[in-house]
Amino acid sequence: MIIYATKKTIETYKLKMPEEFIDPTVRSLVQSIIEKEQGNRLFEWGAKLFYFDGRKCLLLTNFASRMTLVMPGLEVSEIRYASEVVGGFLDYIYSDDKEISDLLKLYFAEQPYACYSRLTDKSVISSMNSYLRYYLWNGNRMYDYIWDNILHSKELNKKCNKEYPFGITVNGKKEYYFPAQKFAELLRERYYQ
Repeated sequence: MIIYATKKTIETYKLKMPEEFIDPTVRSLVQSIIEKEQGNRLFEWGAKLFYFDGRKCLLLTNFASRMTLVMPGLEVSEIRYASEVVGGFLDYIYSDDKEISDLLKLYFAEQPYACYSRLTDKSVISSMNSYLRYYLWNGNRMYDYIWDNILHSKELNKKCNKEYPFGITVNGKKEYYFPAQKFAELLRERYYQ
């Protein structure tokens, strides 16, 4: 998994870019992940920092499906667990679908590590900005998912990916789909061929 981060995200979370690793073994591992997965949009995610109620939050968007996950309160020391958090959210989103749950095991077995690089894909940046602006209302919509003083981020992520369509322009025509449905289709394509 490659997580492409915005400049502010890189700075705030003190993310090491591939060329910054001193240990040649680690640098080689990171480079091999990037060479293997770069260009495979199913394994590429964009990351953008935003703030909710004064706390750091990370917004992750899958390049291929526009599956978008909100990771509230993710601290600098916890960023190394980002891929595990992604896995937890995806497991919850597809908890009612055994087929996709099984395919997610293959997905994470194929790419168990996450490495970071700089986000330059303007369409993904635009998607993340639109998500923050329209769905989260710059984070304020997250208050709708607070019950008993707890932010239910799993419910937020499930609802926004299963019940709110994402629009994308293809060949000049606007098409809409649900990100969770699209991600599931892409998993089936990858692992059933």
